[in-house]
Amino acid sequence: MTIRTIYTSTALAFIGLLAMTKAIAQLAPLCVENSPERQGGIGCSVMRKELPAGLKEPVYWHIDRFASIEKARAAAGPASIAIEADGKAWLMTIESQISDHHGGRHEVEVGPLPLPKAAKYGLQINSAKFTPGMYSRVHSHSGVEAFYVLEGEQCLQTPTRAILLRKGEQAFVPTGTIMRLTASGTGIRYGIGIIIYDASQPSTMSMEDYSGPPLLPCK
Repeated sequence: MTIRTIYTSTALAFIGLLAMTKAIAQLAPLCVENSPERQGGIGCSVMRKELPAGLKEPVYWHIDRFASIEKARAAAGPASIAIEADGKAWLMTIESQISDHHGGRHEVEVGPLPLPKAAKYGLQINSAKFTPGMYSRVHSHSGVEAFYVLEGEQCLQTPTRAILLRKGEQAFVPTGTIMRLTASGTGIRYGIGIIIYDASQPSTMSMEDYSGPPLLPCK
């Protein structure tokens, strides 16, 4: 192999790496039950369940890690969902207790979360992997939404503030917040989000023709 060939191969590999990490603004795919994220690709996967009656504040989102998805599923209760994301098994639980980790390894708790006024609540969990620059549609929820970043960086834009989160960080926004999420930074953004919503309403309301106050950028 000649020096020129080696140089050309190296240059092409470098260009390919830049293409993978360069932020390119594009609309993110909608969340569906079995997106390519389930097989390690780009996408947003969603799971839902109805939460037990009588849910009252204070409540927290507990994130516990398990050695296998089988163990996470075995530990799941009426207010829990077991998922696989980022090559790991997780148990997501909504409860007031902050010391019970259900046999798993505690990762973080988020809250206390302000519940919407509702007779019944639903729980939706999104696990999403986006390339840099991907952004969601402007939308709101019929409940509180919380986020935990597994990898990379995200910017949540709202009319009143912008929330920048990096790996290992978490935050939540109250019911009805108008928002848009963008995968910021230079690498893959992989995150988990939950919505505790009014079960009598859709969890998400998309605003295709949003014309309200401008959404603030992350700095």
